[in-house]
Amino acid sequence: MSDNTNYVNEVRYQMGKAKIAEFSNGPSVTGTVMDTLNNVAPHMARQAMEFVLGDVLSRPGLDPKTRELLNVAVLTAIGAALELKLHTHVALNVGCTREQVVEAVSQQAVYVGFPTAINGIKVLEEVFKERDAQGVKN
Repeated sequence: MSDNTNYVNEVRYQMGKAKIAEFSNGPSVTGTVMDTLNNVAPHMARQAMEFVLGDVLSRPGLDPKTRELLNVAVLTAIGAALELKLHTHVALNVGCTREQVVEAVSQQAVYVGFPTAINGIKVLEEVFKERDAQGVKN
């Protein structure tokens, strides 16, 4: 790689780290996923930090709440329970209400079916119980 590529990747990496800090304004949510990636597939941890967090989730144009409600809806629709759990925490950490994330998941019953939406609601229940146990109000 050229020096410029290394610089660009480092900038993206630092943007990803800043995004994780923003997401963790509340219960830590990204540590477990990133720890797993670092332990098993470090190249994917780097890619997630640079591309997912540094490039995509750091883009302007959507406020953090809207972006996370979209993530919650799509992750419900594709049945990605682990990521739905993570992004539900993030959505709540960036200011979404429990009612808003419930609504984002509930809307999926129309488009992907009740079983998928119910699976999403089950994930929300787990997140809400975790947050309640930690004394987190939202």
